[in-house]
Amino acid sequence: MAHDNKQNALVDQIYRLMEKRDFQQAGLSCEQVTTRYPDFAEGWVAAAEFFLRVSNPQRALELVQRAVGLERDNTHWMLLQARCLMETGKTKDMLGLVAAIAGKPDLSPQQHNEIGMLLARVDNHAEAQSHYRHAVSALPNEIEFLFNLATSQRFLGQIDAAESTLEKILAVDTTDHEAAAMLSSLRKQTTQRNHVDTLQRTLEDDTLPPVSRVSFCYALAKELEDLESYPEAFSWLKRGADLRRSGMRYQVETDLEIIRQITRVFDQNFFSGGTRGCENREPIFIFGLPRSGTTLLERILASHSQVYAAGELGVFGIELTRLTRQKMAASPSDRNQFVTASAKIDYRQLGDDYISGTRPLTGNTAHFIDKLPFNYLYAGLIHQALPGAKMISLRRHPMDSCYSMYKQLFRDAYPFSYNLQDLASYYMAYHQLMQHWEQVIPGVIHSVQYEDLVSDTEGETRRLLAHCELDWEVQCLEFYNNEAASTTASATQVRQKVYSSSVGKWKAYETELSPLRNALEKAGIKL
Repeated sequence: MAHDNKQNALVDQIYRLMEKRDFQQAGLSCEQVTTRYPDFAEGWVAAAEFFLRVSNPQRALELVQRAVGLERDNTHWMLLQARCLMETGKTKDMLGLVAAIAGKPDLSPQQHNEIGMLLARVDNHAEAQSHYRHAVSALPNEIEFLFNLATSQRFLGQIDAAESTLEKILAVDTTDHEAAAMLSSLRKQTTQRNHVDTLQRTLEDDTLPPVSRVSFCYALAKELEDLESYPEAFSWLKRGADLRRSGMRYQVETDLEIIRQITRVFDQNFFSGGTRGCENREPIFIFGLPRSGTTLLERILASHSQVYAAGELGVFGIELTRLTRQKMAASPSDRNQFVTASAKIDYRQLGDDYISGTRPLTGNTAHFIDKLPFNYLYAGLIHQALPGAKMISLRRHPMDSCYSMYKQLFRDAYPFSYNLQDLASYYMAYHQLMQHWEQVIPGVIHSVQYEDLVSDTEGETRRLLAHCELDWEVQCLEFYNNEAASTTASATQVRQKVYSSSVGKWKAYETELSPLRNALEKAGIKL
């Protein structure tokens, strides 16, 4: 019994240290428990959880496999193994393991929920929803389960159902900021139907934590904009953005220097020898700044019978990073060194690994779309690794583009979007990078202007299909009937017909956005 107490105490200590973010001591405790008690499965599991927390999923996978080897039918360990497989890009193995787990009897509500989250990671929201429903049926007031269910409903276009689920959450906890924010986003609010009074009352609560206050500010700003109360909307938006920015240790100059280094390293000389990449012609990359209309473009193209929308894949960046780290003798001392080293990898291998990493989600149609916005950073590298891939860049009026980012509360990415000066600086760097790609790989990237796509949807769609070497199919113009899930901030809008109300939206805030406009004009950006 004393033996059991010691090993259990070590495991408890690992979790306590991780909660305190004392990762150095937590790592030492992991080494202790796995060395002293190699037959103790919980020790290997705790160590695996530790390595997931410190972003080393490969090591986490190795450790959890030791636990599974000790207790082969333990559903908890198997689910952790599935998480590790997902994080290491082993999607096919993850799906096989999840299928085996899902077939087990007597799964707990928590296990159903976790299976749902894993399936959602590969955009299988219909099946994920089935597991969320099992979880909610067992624990109808569990907010996490309800929120995951609402998320799947929103992605699948089940707006009324999502609204009902979110209202159940807010009935349990009126201060649930994520539920309130999603509820506001589901539809355009009207004078007869809105949540403005409720949101304002919640924001009067001085005990509201900063992270919650940010979400409520954004939700209130969105609803006030719907009601065309523009000055008041911007006031709340700026409060939320300023509060979010104040909690970040972010310097936009770091991102600008990375972009400058990309243009220095991947110059005309880099491409002078031609391409030596993988010959696969399946991928179609759609990229551009977030909130620029890339989801609309994706839905149009994915309505073609030969095209599958694989979502915002992180595979190219993951494989690029892996191969670059293998090439380097030591860890890079800074990001510039990493960019330099990435020019020396085997680009054919990168292309092959990218295609393998997208399976089994892809390969069932002639083409698939990768719509990760940040792939604009890699456009030249994508061409080198996959010379047969198509690339499409979506542009939008600079002021609309920047304002649309500014008013969107992102979960993790795009830290430059919460300050107008940061936004102007980043937009200029992005603009210069796209000009650079056009110079060093001319004619490779097909550019679409959002405003043209809205005003002449058929003409732009015909040009898009011609670039992708696809035959004309009229259903591309009926993309709003596409029942496939959409997992972006535009999940509601893409189920509507093309509308032009977002064009020139920034003009409602011409005075408030004048610092942004002045910065862009000073940099020579044409407005």
